[in-house]
Parts: sequence; structure tokens; C-alpha cells
Amino acid sequence: MDIKLIGKSPKIREVLRLISRVAPLGVQVLISGETGTGKGLAARIIHQLSPRKDKPFVTVQCGAIPDTLIESALFGHEKGAFTGASTRSKGFFEEAHKGTLLLDEIGDSSMAFQTALLHVLQEEEFCKIGSTRPTKVDVRIVAATNKDLRKGVSLGTFRQDLFFRLNVVEIKMPPLRDRDDDCMLIAEHFLHFFNQKYKKKLTGLSKEVKKIFMQYHWPGNVRELIHVVERAVIVEQSSLITPASLPPQLLEINQEIDNQNEDSMQFHLPLFDKPLKNAKREFEKKYLEGLLRRVNGNVSMAANLSGLRRQNLYLKIQQYEIDLDQFRKKK
Repeated sequence: MDIKLIGKSPKIREVLRLISRVAPLGVQVLISGETGTGKGLAARIIHQLSPRKDKPFVTVQCGAIPDTLIESALFGHEKGAFTGASTRSKGFFEEAHKGTLLLDEIGDSSMAFQTALLHVLQEEEFCKIGSTRPTKVDVRIVAATNKDLRKGVSLGTFRQDLFFRLNVVEIKMPPLRDRDDDCMLIAEHFLHFFNQKYKKKLTGLSKEVKKIFMQYHWPGNVRELIHVVERAVIVEQSSLITPASLPPQLLEINQEIDNQNEDSMQFHLPLFDKPLKNAKREFEKKYLEGLLRRVNGNVSMAANLSGLRRQNLYLKIQQYEIDLDQFRKKK
């Protein structure tokens, strides 16, 4: 699978611009964002665009290491350093020598882990368990988190000094619901990928599925979308992905769309009892409200679908006193 961020929305373009600026410099980077937004992928792209691209890229699952194994996992141990240490072992820092070390979900790390990590970053060296000879550190640190580390600092669950060390440059990965039309681009990309993987010949998404994808709020973000497309490619029997091949949580959205369509039919009939000018105004307001509901209040997406310029759409929203917040999904 290609290592690239798919999309053309302003937010993902800004992420790519920032990555291109910081990747060659070797500075420490903190990547933040919800689960499934592509933080690990962004870290790999940073590595690929850096002078260390031909060296190792090593990932540490920070919350998965017990406190009793932190030093051994990070720094390694010499043969005979403790009972059961029958061979010399490399730690993550040694495995990533001259490459990139991704500290994944650093917000889940224990205080003991944070203290050990801070010591290495400050001293730029470490000692393996069972050795007194220091080893110089030559790795590029990239940290990723779905937690608010600033909040962790204020609550005392994350070390402030470590936060400042890691947060030289922060890259915020946007959730999929804020990425305008990227949803369709990602879906089509992975439709092609899974077609090849499973030797299928699906040609695209049905209109109904496109509506569902646009309406759904994607709590699992890009990762959830990829799994949904993979499932659909596997189970779909026709040439297009249809609602029948989608998981239950998306079918609920399909029912909501049907209900909205029924509601939209109901407001047409009374318009015939009004003067044309008033009927046109009422229809336009209802149209805009239905469109904004469909895209969860995303003005850029609504502008694309309606064919209006963004600023002109904003003027109409103000003219009809439409409250955008009522259409936006609450986190």
C-alpha cells in the first residue's frame, strides 16, 4: 500500500505543507489527532522525506510496556544482566539508530516511561541494563497522541518538561468529517486497492452509498472508512457498492436520509398556495437547510454540491437566518 495522505481539502493540504517543511530538518515532531486520522502514516511520510529515509523506522507502543520492562524495552540489556537474559538484546533506541523512532500514543505512557524517555532526550545517551558504558543516541523522535497532552500536564498525568521537549513542532491531523470532499477520494482509492487485493471488479459507489458516506460522521475517521470499503468490496455481489454491503451503523444513516426525503416531499405541496416570490424564498431556505443537514453543516462541502461560491452561500445563510450549529455533529 502506498505511503501517502490522500486528499485535496485545505486542512490536509496544510498538513502536507507542514510535513514538507519539517521533515528535512530533523526536529522533534508531535502529531496529534483523533484515533484513525492517520498519525502513524504522517510519521512515516516525515521519515521518508528526511535524510534518514534509508535508515530504520521503529514504532514504540508507549502504553503497552509494563513499568518493570521499560528500561529493557527502550535501551536493551547485556547478556547475563538479569535472570533469563541469555543473550544480548537491543532496545528500541538502538534498533532505530540513525533512523526515526515513533512514540505512538505517548499520552498513554506511564510516569516511569516518561521519566526514562526524558532522561535520554536530555542527556542524548543511555546505558543498557548490565552495562556502565553509555551509548550515544542518534535518532529522530516523532511522537503521536490522541490525547490532549496540555490537559495531561495540567492534571499531572503528563510531564511538562517532556511535553516541551517533544512539542518542537505540532502537526494536528484533522478528523475526516472536517475534510470536505476527501471522503470520496479516499473511498475510491481504496475501492481500487481492494479490487486488486481481492480480485474483484467493482466500478464505484452507488448514489445511495455516496449520500450515506457524506452524511455519516465517521467517528473512527479514515481507518473506519477503509474498513467499511474493504468489507463492502468483499461482500458486494453487483458492480457497484450498494447500501446492502454496508455495516449496520451506516444503514442507520440511510434510514435517516429516507426520512428526510419524506419530509422534503411534505413541504412542497403547501408552496402552491403562496405567491411565487414567497414560495421561491421558502423553497430556497428549505433547500439550504436540507443540504447543510446532509453535510453536517460543512459550508465548503455544501457550496460544492450547490454550485454556489462559499461567500455567496454564507450570504444566503445569513439572509435566511440559518443556524449552522444545529446541523453540526456534536463530538
